[in-house]
Amino acid sequence: MKYIYLILLTTLCSIGMNAQNPDHADRQDRNKEMRDRINALSIAHITKELDLTTKEAEKFWPLYNQVKEERNRLERGKKSLINKLESEFETMSESQAISYVDQMVALDQKIVATHLDYNHEEIIKVIGAKRFLKLKKAELDFRRKMIKEYRDRKRRN
Repeated sequence: MKYIYLILLTTLCSIGMNAQNPDHADRQDRNKEMRDRINALSIAHITKELDLTTKEAEKFWPLYNQVKEERNRLERGKKSLINKLESEFETMSESQAISYVDQMVALDQKIVATHLDYNHEEIIKVIGAKRFLKLKKAELDFRRKMIKEYRDRKRRN
């Protein structure tokens, strides 16, 4: 467990040092670094809240990451569809609009299904039902914490 924290701390420090040099990375690199940093913080938060053993972590994280990646893929597809829709909105016909609505509803249903399915049975086999509930709470708490941090930084600037 100590090694996980040490690795996360080292990663965060190296990302922080790279982020201090504005000439080092363009906007996409900074965004990727920020996503990686938030992901590392999320991993640390969830690991701490669930108090995972090394053996549990080895089984848990691949399952969790698989579901998370699927959700992210679907969300990226939805954003792409929205961007396409925005560029064609003024010139689209009613039948094209119906097609976009159908595609949007289908993506929303897949996203909800991914949230509901969540491979919860497999994860519960690894960490137990009680810690699964802790996982859901830890995810929500982390999201709230990040939103609060964002709002606080926005107020300061």
